[in-house]
Amino acid sequence: MAKVIKAFRERYHDMKRYSVGDDYPDDDKKRVTYLVKTGYLVEPEKPKPAEKPKRGKKGADADDSDA
Repeated sequence: MAKVIKAFRERYHDMKRYSVGDDYPDDDKKRVTYLVKTGYLVEPEKPKPAEKPKRGKKGADADDSDA
């Protein structure tokens, strides 16, 4: 979702009014890019990739507490 930084009415959503701070759906990437370029939206944040859990050691090296 992109954040609205300048109020406007969206012609593609039946003239729905978006106020400052509202979330704008980013279904249409081309439209979002246009609205960012014209100053109505802030660039949407890209989701961070999920971190994978680290694997523990297996076998004889698994417990090094007495080393």
